[in-house]
Amino acid sequence: MNKNGLGLLDIILVIAKRKYLVITICCLVAIAAIIYSLVVPQYWESKATLMPIAESGGLGSLGGGIMDILGSGLLQTDKYDMAVDFIYIMQSRKFQEEVIRKFNLIPYYKIDEPDTLKAMELAVKQLSESTMQIFYDQKTYLVNIIAETKNKELSRQIVQYHLDSLNKYILHSKMSKGRQKREFLEKQVNNHLQAVDSLSILLRDFQKKNRSIDITQQTQAQLELYSEIVSEYMQTEIEHSLALSQYSSDSPAVIALAEKMQLLKQKIKSLENSGSDLVPEYIVQIDKIPDLAMQYAQLMLNVEIEKKIIEYLYPQFELAKLEEVKDLPTFEVYDAPQLAGIRSKPKRALTVVLSTVAAFILSCVLALIVESLQGENKEKITAITTALFHKKKVS
Repeated sequence: MNKNGLGLLDIILVIAKRKYLVITICCLVAIAAIIYSLVVPQYWESKATLMPIAESGGLGSLGGGIMDILGSGLLQTDKYDMAVDFIYIMQSRKFQEEVIRKFNLIPYYKIDEPDTLKAMELAVKQLSESTMQIFYDQKTYLVNIIAETKNKELSRQIVQYHLDSLNKYILHSKMSKGRQKREFLEKQVNNHLQAVDSLSILLRDFQKKNRSIDITQQTQAQLELYSEIVSEYMQTEIEHSLALSQYSSDSPAVIALAEKMQLLKQKIKSLENSGSDLVPEYIVQIDKIPDLAMQYAQLMLNVEIEKKIIEYLYPQFELAKLEEVKDLPTFEVYDAPQLAGIRSKPKRALTVVLSTVAAFILSCVLALIVESLQGENKEKITAITTALFHKKKVS
């Protein structure tokens, strides 16, 4: 070989001289790779892709130009946020434990740990590291769910379970803001409806107890009756004074007017005082008018307040019922999980080719090392060989 260094021809010469070494190593490694790829368990993948569906209703109030500029970016941001939520849900510890229990994966992973908590911990680690792949593709806006197991049907079932459980979680989760808002408003509406019912009962009892149907109209009728009697009394009093100026006090006309005055005076007192039998039941006593009017006004005020609150809450409650559906994140499955037709691993041809190429490179390096050692220490190696394998001649 060239003492100044190894050239390409020198390397080829060394490989040619050590061809049996190179061929032997390559053949052994190739055979080992073939045996390994035949013996190692086969794995099968099943895959599903889903697209988060973002609500675009919030953009409707914007102008057309602004919506054209910002709409796409906002929707993409919503999709990304929703995709992150989906992935977080499916990668949560609770979700993974449900998958392990559903498909009894602890025996599948050959975990013999007697401690159930530790066994579950190991199974969760295996599931996330070797079985499941869940990621978001920002170019296609798709969430990819991939399961890889030794059974193609098991892989498909695991992916399908992820889709079904995710959908169930979204539909029934108590953390939905729309559902919380709807339940809160529904409770408030019901409370105020009950308050209106209670006030209506109180108002009915108040009217029944005080014989008051409409305080305003009844008060007006009472005052009109009272004013008529008072004015008649004053007219009679004037007539009585005029009669006294013309007749004696024993005159029948004077006596009749005096009796009329007395009768009218009693009627006035009966109207001014409560509990008189002379006053009809539907007539409110004058001395009770201030208190009854105040109580009636307070009851009516409370009823009107409750009605106004209901008028304010009920449209929001109806809107919340619609928003509850819109607020729930939804997705569309683009690719449903299918049974794999081709195993995902081992890739036998690739394994054999890579192993053989690596063996060839290593065997060439080994041949160069052997050639170098033999060239530098040829005399020593010959002496060692002679000493080991040839007996010394006795003279």
